[in-house]
Amino acid sequence: MSPERSIFLALRVALAVVLVAVPVAAQDPPPPRTDTATVERGDSVREPPLPDSVAADTLPAFHNLPTLEDGIPSGWAGGVWTWDHEQIMASGANTLVELVDEVPGVVPLLAGDYGTPAAFSAFGAGAGGVRVLRDGFELLPLAGGVVDLQRVGLAGIERVRLRRSAGEVVVEMWSLDHDDARPFSLVEAGTGDLDNNLFRGTFTSPNALGGSVAVALERSDSRGAARGETGSRTGSWLRYQLHKGDEAGLAVDFRRMGSRSEVADYPSPVTRTDVSLRGRIRLLDGLVAEAYTGSSSHDVEDERLLYATEGGSRGQHGVRVSAEHRGFWSNAAFRLHRGGDLAENRLDVEGGWSRPGLGGVTARFTREDWVGARPKSYGLSGWLGPWAGFTLFGSRESGSYGGRSGPTFDVSPPQPDTGEVTDPAWEERPPARLLVAERTSYRVGASFSWKGTTASVAALGLDQDRSLPLGIAPDFGASPVPGEARRGWEAHAVLPMPLEGLRFVGAYQEWDRPGPYLPARIYRGRFDFQRAFLESGNFELRASVGVRGHDPMEVFTPGSNEGSSGLERVPFFQSWDGRIQARIVTVRVFVSWENLTVRRNLQAFPGRVLPALRTSYGIRWTMWN
Repeated sequence: MSPERSIFLALRVALAVVLVAVPVAAQDPPPPRTDTATVERGDSVREPPLPDSVAADTLPAFHNLPTLEDGIPSGWAGGVWTWDHEQIMASGANTLVELVDEVPGVVPLLAGDYGTPAAFSAFGAGAGGVRVLRDGFELLPLAGGVVDLQRVGLAGIERVRLRRSAGEVVVEMWSLDHDDARPFSLVEAGTGDLDNNLFRGTFTSPNALGGSVAVALERSDSRGAARGETGSRTGSWLRYQLHKGDEAGLAVDFRRMGSRSEVADYPSPVTRTDVSLRGRIRLLDGLVAEAYTGSSSHDVEDERLLYATEGGSRGQHGVRVSAEHRGFWSNAAFRLHRGGDLAENRLDVEGGWSRPGLGGVTARFTREDWVGARPKSYGLSGWLGPWAGFTLFGSRESGSYGGRSGPTFDVSPPQPDTGEVTDPAWEERPPARLLVAERTSYRVGASFSWKGTTASVAALGLDQDRSLPLGIAPDFGASPVPGEARRGWEAHAVLPMPLEGLRFVGAYQEWDRPGPYLPARIYRGRFDFQRAFLESGNFELRASVGVRGHDPMEVFTPGSNEGSSGLERVPFFQSWDGRIQARIVTVRVFVSWENLTVRRNLQAFPGRVLPALRTSYGIRWTMWN
């Protein structure tokens, strides 16, 4: 048995023992949480679920690391979408791509079912245009120009925020904090068509081993859209923290996610491991600092010679500081990367000011040092209002953005010009290289809100010198193509319906000319129902049915030559989906449907057809003890 499988088996046994050892009868359910706003409405609060029968002074103390705050508001005006823990549970998302698929203008890029490469794009962003951070630790793209989201899990994640701009899209993830002195456990399990099985189990204890402990496991598997496409994802998470009250602390974090697929076009199995050690301290009221170190590894166990040298580990060290005072806020982060095929360092500085009812402004600056390039960029955004329900907003981004194509290597393959003996499989594999693009964009618009109704519209502009491929397996080796100046517009609406708890949510984006990963038209529309019944609120029903789609889209293909178009077109995409979730106290029973109209030609990459109709059902159970 491999070391990785041994570790995973031990974690699985440990979690099972912990969960089974706690009698169900002893679980103390929290009182019903207040209804939370959906993703379009911004953050909601996760209330501490202390029952009235338990006196606060009889419970042991619990602590969290100080939080690095910022003043970035969620909402359509700023192009920021946030999901808290309740919203993640309600969304039914099993992967990060499924969660962010709700955001207007986001195009999921799936190479098949579970186990195959996964990414997304917005405003046609490719390499260097999508960043993912977890607890401030950047998930470095070890297998391309963007991180493969098939190996980024949601187990143990409490909050997710996506900042969408034409320069770069930033996804930030936060692991579970403690909001109660009792241990917390969450079990999510489901099954369905196509031999589909889903599981996430999470356990946290705020007082264990002299600090606090968290552990989680997750797995997804399916036989895919056709014969020979069975795939799976298996992940684990361990965290141990030492606390000095709520003013300082140390945290060790270990996460691993592996993917397997029978699709011959992609390496399998592949495992990503991220390990970090961080120390965080509150220096003054409103001033928090952090120093961390860690590494990320990319392990490929595929026995084919083509992947014989692929894999490796890259280090990351950094410091972060956040400050907040009377409406003003600022953040700064400096990261050092160990590995010649990554940026040597990166500096991010941002800050702003806001006041409710008046408006606000944010500004950011980024600089990277690569071997052979030093891209830097800035962004400025602001909003006024709301005044009498109206809000005016605008933003501008400009600069250069860098990323690289292709995976990391333990040992570089022999090169023909060195006179070394090479294998044809290596000679056919294009070399990894640095990709840099200049982008300038703007977004200007207005929104109006009144009695639950919201309507927004914005004008869009995007100028770039060239379009970049993602640099991951489905388009590895593709060369950039000349960019164009594009103009477009987008709209968003939330409309309450006559039936209590029912509303319509829709979004539309259109461009004067399409581009790579950028269809001419992208749309979303759905009916959402959410209502709590009984005086206690212990029964809640949520339901949703909607459609998402886009026009035919150009995508990069592997190995295209410099100067050629290097693009292929995938057909029109449209998928109707639905879900129902009933909550009884803390137990949620769900049923979901994918591709209700059974369209059999859904694809984001040429020839990589996605599954047709699939029904999944299961439970989500939150427990406290």
